Amino acid sequence: MRGVKRNTRHTTHDTHFTIHHCPVSLSYKDALRNERLNAIEVVLATPFIVLVTQYVPVLVTRLGASPLLLGILTSGAALMLTLASALGPAWLRRVPDWPRNISIPLLLWRSVLVWVPLLLFLPALQAEAIVMAVVALNFVAGFSNYTFTTFLSRMTLPDRLARLVSSRWTMLGIGMAGFTVVLAAILDALPRPTNYVIACALSLAVGMVGFFVLRQVRPLPLDPQVTTRPRARLRDFLAHPPARDYLLITLLAHTAVNAPGPLITLQMVRVLRATDVDFGWYLAIFWVSLAVVGLFTPQLTERFGNVRVFAAACAGMGLQLVILAFAPALPVTWIAGFIGGATSVMLQVTAYGLMVQCAPAEKFEGYVGAYTAAVNFAVFAGPLAMSAMTDAGLPIAAGLLIAAAARIAAGALSLRLVTE
Repeated sequence: MRGVKRNTRHTTHDTHFTIHHCPVSLSYKDALRNERLNAIEVVLATPFIVLVTQYVPVLVTRLGASPLLLGILTSGAALMLTLASALGPAWLRRVPDWPRNISIPLLLWRSVLVWVPLLLFLPALQAEAIVMAVVALNFVAGFSNYTFTTFLSRMTLPDRLARLVSSRWTMLGIGMAGFTVVLAAILDALPRPTNYVIACALSLAVGMVGFFVLRQVRPLPLDPQVTTRPRARLRDFLAHPPARDYLLITLLAHTAVNAPGPLITLQMVRVLRATDVDFGWYLAIFWVSLAVVGLFTPQLTERFGNVRVFAAACAGMGLQLVILAFAPALPVTWIAGFIGGATSVMLQVTAYGLMVQCAPAEKFEGYVGAYTAAVNFAVFAGPLAMSAMTDAGLPIAAGLLIAAAARIAAGALSLRLVTE
């Protein structure tokens, strides 16, 4: 990577290396233990993720939410995440010790599974109340996301980082595929609000087991100087070409990835008349594909490099939207789900790897904040702009095609600006 020095020294079983100029040590045994715990934790977190990211949008759609309200659900949550990301370095300066710095915000965020079923008992404005609750609680979710992103590279050895990220996404895909179908069956079999009470209770119970598993992970501690180091400023990153260029790519890529989120739900539910089970099958295929391709993504990055795989992923995700835009029937969307899952894991693994490589070594924690803020701002701006255009009369299919073109453009930009 242009302008980036890798400073790692490792042996097979006992590794001593430097991460971001901080001398630390991690045994091979501890690294493997952390990787196993990560795999278990992410599977146990999937019922929570399925409900909040997949079925809550479907729920508020069925409750009569407008495209603008769906956009607020996505964009408002992202705005809260962006604000929390900006405050993330301050959070770690105040609470630098793991697992306390992840436990507090994560527990508060998981409480959303208590609020969603309770708000269904309101006599009116149920959709609006659920959207407000989810958006508000995303503020604390931002602190847990920032903390985990900062510590993830410290949970394993440098040469195993791609495997750790890929294995997390693979296990996420397995869990999402299974729990998407299970939760869809529960939601379809029972009347509302009983179905959401049971689904949320089950997801919360499983997620709490995963929470205690996550607390057993033992990452390398932060550099002791992190609490006294001067705050990194945005202009510091803009003066570092690899960091600056990758922030630009991140902003475009994640805007294009997230902008069509509300449109996909509208296309599936209102245009193609998908039931919860139909939508569940689309998502299950997406996550099975993600899980399978995730097994091979580290080998792809080793052979072709992060940048080429990242660009290919952007192109594939563009194709996913083209298929959805022209799908004449629900079975055709399964092809889009398969392509979307395969390319999503390629994007996520390479995006994190490029972030680690492009970060200024002495300002890593600050760059994580800038990177996550860029991602979350894209999640905020993209769906809101797309939903507003749809409310103004833009056809759903046209919105999907615009987002597809932007995804492909992001991949092309990465090939031009980033070198390895």
